[in-house]
Amino acid sequence: MAGDGCTLRFADPLARLAVALRWRLLPSGLLSARAELLNEGNAPVRVHWLAALALPLPGWASDATQVHGRWSGEFGLARAPLATGKLEKVGRAGRTGFDGAAYLLVGDARLSEERGRCFAAHLAWSGNARSFCEALPSGERQLQIGEALAPGEVSLRPGERHETPEALVAFSAQGLNGVRRAYHAELRVRRAAAGVGVGPRRVHFNSWEAAWFDFDEPRLLELARDAAALGAERFVLDDGWFLNRRDDARALGDWTVDPARFPAGLGRLIAQVRELGMDFGLWVEPEMVSPDSDLYRAHPDWCLHAPGQPRPTQRGQLALDLRRTEVRDHLFDALDRLLRDNAITYLKWDHNRDLFPVPGGARAQVLGYYDLLDRVRAAHPQVEIEACAGGGARLDFAVAARCARAWVSDNTDAVERLRLHRAASLFYPPELIGAHFGAAPNPTTGRRLGASFRARVAIFAHFGIEADPAELTDAERECFAAHVAAYKRRRALLHGGVQLYADTDDPGVTAQLVVAPDGAEALALLARVDQAVPAAGPPVRLPGLYPAARYRLTLVGPWPMPAARHLADPHWWRARPVLDGALLREVGLRLPLVHPETAWLVHLERVRGSA
Repeated sequence: MAGDGCTLRFADPLARLAVALRWRLLPSGLLSARAELLNEGNAPVRVHWLAALALPLPGWASDATQVHGRWSGEFGLARAPLATGKLEKVGRAGRTGFDGAAYLLVGDARLSEERGRCFAAHLAWSGNARSFCEALPSGERQLQIGEALAPGEVSLRPGERHETPEALVAFSAQGLNGVRRAYHAELRVRRAAAGVGVGPRRVHFNSWEAAWFDFDEPRLLELARDAAALGAERFVLDDGWFLNRRDDARALGDWTVDPARFPAGLGRLIAQVRELGMDFGLWVEPEMVSPDSDLYRAHPDWCLHAPGQPRPTQRGQLALDLRRTEVRDHLFDALDRLLRDNAITYLKWDHNRDLFPVPGGARAQVLGYYDLLDRVRAAHPQVEIEACAGGGARLDFAVAARCARAWVSDNTDAVERLRLHRAASLFYPPELIGAHFGAAPNPTTGRRLGASFRARVAIFAHFGIEADPAELTDAERECFAAHVAAYKRRRALLHGGVQLYADTDDPGVTAQLVVAPDGAEALALLARVDQAVPAAGPPVRLPGLYPAARYRLTLVGPWPMPAARHLADPHWWRARPVLDGALLREVGLRLPLVHPETAWLVHLERVRGSA
């Protein structure tokens, strides 16, 4: 044992195996755990399972919460009692996956946002994962998490070692908010050390849901002008810019600018975007190849495949074999040339399919991805990278420490995002999570939401817009521009403060807030999706405020309608009242939260001279 860590060593003299468990307590409060297996014998050993973390659980651990999901429905939470038997999840998609095997929480029966005890474990690994809780008839309980290995994927010759990816675990006696504090603090330290996500998180405009594949240079310039007028600071050109790419069935791998769309290359568009005061980002999906592409015709053996077997596509594409050095070198050269030849400051790096078949296992593929990503980052440190995988199918601490932004879902519907952000925030801070003001009706769900609700949900993340500004009404444009201005004023708070959720007496109300580390200010979002049954709901308590301090409250405009018509005393609110922190924490704040799709933004500023 040394300092803040310890190594536990175990040996089996008959099997000729040795295991070292390395645990380290991090300043954030997280425990970092790894395991290493050493073959001390004379014969090869195949590794079937080696947990990065095997944690005995106390008697109060009565409930387990797993993360589950699918495309456009990421980060669902499923809670179940921990009864005798095993509650297990295995991800074999070759990437972190939608279905959340890299996460597992175990808590007591009273666990909520603000109360109860829990352990929350995460595997910082971008490949296959396995996690489970097990309760024995004798009463013992345990949690294990680690990499899911394919048969024969890891075989140790005599003298060889195998080390697991890192597992992280938080303990909280202050409910799920304690989990958030620890994971957010740790990720911020890691990102700062790596120089990732430094500086204000710029307002994005993404072209995808505004233009799809139907664009040319004049159309994009029109979108750029409209986006700049709304306050956007970064223009991201999504899929469709490269040679022969007119739909999602062809051309992946041919990373050459399409002269039919861009006769002068990308340079002229980029220059015009920069003249509008925005920087320029570009979508890429370097790990994939279309069967209908020049790259595939030249190198059909470069994709993942089983020799002599069919090559099944997903979304019309195949995955390149990043285990091969020549494939990674080719992709690096293509990305490096693109970034050297153009003033691109941002890449939206996508990954739109699971990895199959992967003879021999996906571990080396994941390591190849890390190698390629790290090479690009080292060669172009000024370029920020967004992690996307058909939404949130590749998000974990290994990715989040390398990528400035994560696109957690292709679903921009604010109702779905309200739920999704709450779950994702257990592990990831708001500055990492990309969230956009989408169109109405929403292209994924068909739901038509008011502009204020769409903007206010997205503002509690890394804010942007993914809709055609020309199709917005004047009122919608005005509303969005007002929230862009509010975001710019408050993003230092949103992306540097402590994110908390409140336990609400009305389960239809979501209450989240970000409190400055010194308690000097806070921004709260109080929202509901459905119609309330009672005519007046209960007050909403605001955790995290200093109880001895006094706070000046501002209802950030524009006030949501029709809820604003039900304020008991609008003049009192316009006067920016001052209330005690203890009152706001223990009694709460009553605002009209009866109508569906209502969202209030409340700014709280500590009055000088109060504690």
